Amino acid sequence: MSKFSIVLWVLVLGGIVCGVTWFLLRPNPSELDISAKSLPELAPIKVAAGDWPWWRGPTGDNHSPDAEAPLSWSETENIVWKKEIPGRGHSTPILVGNRVIVTSADEKAERQFVLCFDRGTGEKLWETTVHEKNFASKHNDNSHASSTPATDGQRVFVAFANNKAIHITALDLDGKILWSKEAGPHGAGGSHGYASSVAIWGPYVFVNDDSPGRGWLAAFNRENGEIGWRKGKKTGIGSYGSPIVTEFDGKPQLITVGNGFVTSYDPKDGGVIWEQSGLAEVSGNSVTVGGKMIFASSGFAQRRLIGVKADGSVAWKKENSNEFPYPPSMLWNDGHLYVVSDQGLISCFQAETGSQKWKERLKGSIYSSPLLVGKHLYVCNRDGLTTILEISPDACTEVAKNKLASGINASPIVIAGKLWIRTETHLYSIGKK
Repeated sequence: MSKFSIVLWVLVLGGIVCGVTWFLLRPNPSELDISAKSLPELAPIKVAAGDWPWWRGPTGDNHSPDAEAPLSWSETENIVWKKEIPGRGHSTPILVGNRVIVTSADEKAERQFVLCFDRGTGEKLWETTVHEKNFASKHNDNSHASSTPATDGQRVFVAFANNKAIHITALDLDGKILWSKEAGPHGAGGSHGYASSVAIWGPYVFVNDDSPGRGWLAAFNRENGEIGWRKGKKTGIGSYGSPIVTEFDGKPQLITVGNGFVTSYDPKDGGVIWEQSGLAEVSGNSVTVGGKMIFASSGFAQRRLIGVKADGSVAWKKENSNEFPYPPSMLWNDGHLYVVSDQGLISCFQAETGSQKWKERLKGSIYSSPLLVGKHLYVCNRDGLTTILEISPDACTEVAKNKLASGINASPIVIAGKLWIRTETHLYSIGKK
């Protein structure tokens, strides 16, 4: 036997041993369970008409409530204000009242923090450090501040991976930390880092983690941080999507995607309503809800796209196409699913059947999720270029291209006629002054 063959067999056997060891020592999902308590009664979530309170916007679908938004801008045109953001982060900004709030992380100093700017002027109102040192491992394309905050109108909730755990922290609107809790363990082996945004519903703020070997979903009291329940999950090599709360026939469902499954939970107690397989192991985005269906995709090890009915049954499934997205979340509108892939393809599918209507090529690599404003779709790429498309079930037409100086990984938002874009270096308010 040659030396090469011996080395090859050693590597193969070593991989088998590592895999078996991980399988035998991985935690049982039930070990992470915390039983639900009685549902607390809290003040309702107060979202004003002019707020963008959480990931994917006020309606949870990345639709702007506005019919129009800026179509043209540059570093010198239609910039209301531009502020440098210290550190690095991929979280999308949220808007509450006169405040624009965003998270960031200084990788050199190992500091994770929250920033607040005045919505009209861009003046920095406050900066609050949440964690120092003990950063988790991550992929170079990820950041240590990729989770988008959420607000209930009185508090801001942020989640960070730090010191082998995911922590959920509540701040008041002036930046004071009200409470901070360790939500659950964060596995490190093979991890690409953390990216799941928090979600809120009723009395709870929800935190999700699908890191290797340590998957769970948990609910915390918005007011005092007391844990309401936690549910251990099946785990694999990791997933990075955010939980989404929706409602079908008057009944709420808390839906996650990861490790090959789309799963629906009862947000009151974490009970599983249904679970559907059919995806590959790693998903990097959130599910999309439209009509009476849920749509999910996976990017590794296979590209898959699936349409699931509200009861968890599969309506259709597609495999092995580079037009299916990995990091970008999809967008539903008027019975059609608009899909932007990280490889720069945009497609339209009939939502109920999965039949493809059209496909076009965009420029560059895309991690940001598309935003719909009226009939226009805003798509930002990693080189700082935003392409604006007029879309319909029959075609898409390019309306404009606008370039900023630094790359874009966060998703854009539009509210009250203005566009906010977070680049790798700055936060922009775009529109007429």
